[in-house]
Amino acid sequence: MRVALILCVLAPSLLAACSSPPRVAQKKQVEVAGHKLEFGGEYVPKQTTLTLSVNGDPVLSGRFPPYTPTLNLRSEYQGMEVSADCYFGSVLGGKRGVLGIVAGAVQVGNGRSGDKCNVLVGGKVVEALYF
Repeated sequence: MRVALILCVLAPSLLAACSSPPRVAQKKQVEVAGHKLEFGGEYVPKQTTLTLSVNGDPVLSGRFPPYTPTLNLRSEYQGMEVSADCYFGSVLGGKRGVLGIVAGAVQVGNGRSGDKCNVLVGGKVVEALYF
């Protein structure tokens, strides 16, 4: 009985430790039209969700559709149009089996295998975030 109780208490902690942690982009600072902006981001591979922040505020958020390595996000921050064009090779390359192998080979052949978001303000690329 004690063993079962201990397992019930420890199992959730052990399972949480096995799950992959979110991947965090290094924060980047830019100045646009006199405004200092700091961009950051977090990608949760298990849920394929991406959240990008501006000055610490979560401004852009979305989820990669199944088998789709691209995600385009649009929003507004303090009256400025902020958007991101993201390509995450790991969305397909992380798949197991033949799909992952083929997707990885195609992405390398196209020169697109990393996880990256181009951040745009007012329609112009101002920075790139790498995950």
